[in-house]
Amino acid sequence: HFPLWLAPLQVVVATITSDADPYASEVAAALEAAGLRVETDMRNEKIGYKVREHSLAKVPVILAVGMRDRDARNVSVRRLGSQDQTVMTLDEAIAAFKAEATPPDLR
Repeated sequence: HFPLWLAPLQVVVATITSDADPYASEVAAALEAAGLRVETDMRNEKIGYKVREHSLAKVPVILAVGMRDRDARNVSVRRLGSQDQTVMTLDEAIAAFKAEATPPDLR
């Protein structure tokens, strides 16, 4: 279980429905532009399956996006080791993850 700044894959953007695929790509591009290591999971699987799979792979942050999130420009944040889900705006999430992904010796 690596901290965010050390993890080889920092964030996974998982879609709830296939209708949210373009928004997931947009979120991933914004995170990559901020310097984070990101992958998207747009497979036709249930969100619980995707979350469980990426949690077993020890990905520190899973962002679940759906149609409501797209309309409000939000992301649902799930942290590794926590059952809690937090809804943040995309800009807030990018700022928080960018700060957390900075190695301690560069802060």
